[in-house]
Amino acid sequence: MPPDDRPPDAQGYGQGYAYFGMALSFTVASLLFGALGWVVDGWLHTRPLVAIAGAFVGGFAGFMSIYYRVKRDTEKKP
Repeated sequence: MPPDDRPPDAQGYGQGYAYFGMALSFTVASLLFGALGWVVDGWLHTRPLVAIAGAFVGGFAGFMSIYYRVKRDTEKKP
């Protein structure tokens, strides 16, 4: 994204939407991997095992995405 030269109080809504997008991606990753695990469980007849593992993997992937985004954003700040 290009640098935002507006004063910090004018950047509020843009930052809020960016963080909402990160929260949404975390939720979607958890649900998507959990659903994928549920489908694999149906094929393997191991009903909750792979779905739970998939949800944890999705949650971890979503968390790491948020972590690296916040880390990158804070390193840019003077």
